[in-house]
Amino acid sequence: MRIINSNGGAVLVACLIAFLVALVLAFFSAQKVKSTSTVEFCNSCHEMHPFHQTWAAGKHGYDSMGVIRAKCVDCHLPHDSLWNYLKTKMKAGLHDMKAHLIGKKTDWLALWKNRGPYVHEAYESGCKECHKKLVAAGIPTKAFTAHRAYELGETERTCLDCHHEVGHGDLVSAFREIAQNKNTK
Repeated sequence: MRIINSNGGAVLVACLIAFLVALVLAFFSAQKVKSTSTVEFCNSCHEMHPFHQTWAAGKHGYDSMGVIRAKCVDCHLPHDSLWNYLKTKMKAGLHDMKAHLIGKKTDWLALWKNRGPYVHEAYESGCKECHKKLVAAGIPTKAFTAHRAYELGETERTCLDCHHEVGHGDLVSAFREIAQNKNTK
């Protein structure tokens, strides 16, 4: 009795080849996601230099001692699901690549001044990924009260409403310097 006839054998070989190709593609994709998630990769475009400099000097950057060092993707991509993370990463990456290739100029200072309430491409889920325990012994009363209200859903405020300079420090000064350098050229 034959278990696999000639057609079944071909199907089995085709499935095995498809599985191996899918495995190689998954590995390659995972490596690309990893390599494009580094701070160095994000800073490889000149448009990102002011963001890199202010991040490096900020509370989560290179120059800070004794605190969590966050990578760009830790804050600027959502962490609520793998699908949303990858979809947003691809969409943002394609947008940034297109802007870089066509030489799009952005007036960051004007954009920052006209942003209204604190709006910025950072995700609350990124904060929550690292800062799981917001109400801890020893924190100041004001912080305890604010964080407790946040955890209980008694406020509309987000992490960035109170901690807007945590990622990049004084980004406005960097934007002003860029504008000033542009005007003196």
